[in-house]
Amino acid sequence: MRGRLASGIMRRMGLPELVATTDEAFIEMAIRLAADSAKRKDLRLEIESRRHILFADIEPVRALEGCLTEAISQSRPR
Repeated sequence: MRGRLASGIMRRMGLPELVATTDEAFIEMAIRLAADSAKRKDLRLEIESRRHILFADIEPVRALEGCLTEAISQSRPR
């Protein structure tokens, strides 16, 4: 589940190149990034510049709110 959440965040921010679809791809990406400090810095700045996409988007909060409200109403005795 954490992987799906993280990949959703990266895709939402327009950074699908940071989503590994296999264990091998994840390991390769990690090794590449560990060896390239300039690329890590660029990615850090890119993520920082796009964070507003996540923090200014109220839609996921409203969806969670709706889900929780529905779960509560379904759990009440009828």
